[in-house]
Amino acid sequence: MPVSGPEAPSPAADDRVRVWDLVVRLCHWGLAALVVLNLVRDDGDRWHRLAGYVAVGVVALRCLWAARHHGPGGWRALKPSLRDTLGYLRGGAPRTLEHNPLGLWMVWLLWLLVLLLGLTGWMSRLDAFWGDEQVQDLHAWLADTLMVSVAMHLAGVAAMSWRWRENLPAAMLSGRKRPRAARRDP
Repeated sequence: MPVSGPEAPSPAADDRVRVWDLVVRLCHWGLAALVVLNLVRDDGDRWHRLAGYVAVGVVALRCLWAARHHGPGGWRALKPSLRDTLGYLRGGAPRTLEHNPLGLWMVWLLWLLVLLLGLTGWMSRLDAFWGDEQVQDLHAWLADTLMVSVAMHLAGVAAMSWRWRENLPAAMLSGRKRPRAARRDP
């Protein structure tokens, strides 16, 4: 007798392959939450600074995990290539199981911006730079650049979710995607 109801396995979930492990997903969503928190609390108070330093720690943890991990979350899978990027663009943005080449560039841009924001935020609290408008202006410019980059990231995720007919945010929550053979590209 077939199983039905809440206990029944979902056919869509059964054929999915694991792409991102728990550490990768926790770092991704944790960093996203910290960026949103600092967007809301941009007054430089203690919570803003704490969230910024924790965000730097999350990026550092993610980089350490990549150094230790093999597979989609490891360094090899996170290495962007100009040749691959150009080929991807020429090929009409075909579906990828892991990050696509444009997504890899975005990963590194977002991580770099978070690290630089942490550095300039820390510098602005030092006596040597206290009141230095250049450091504060750079910090503000980096924050604006991060917000534009996040918007581009979200637009790219939405566009590729639509193009590939695959819910990429859900895949980053579950860590699972359709296998390569189960393509439904237009």
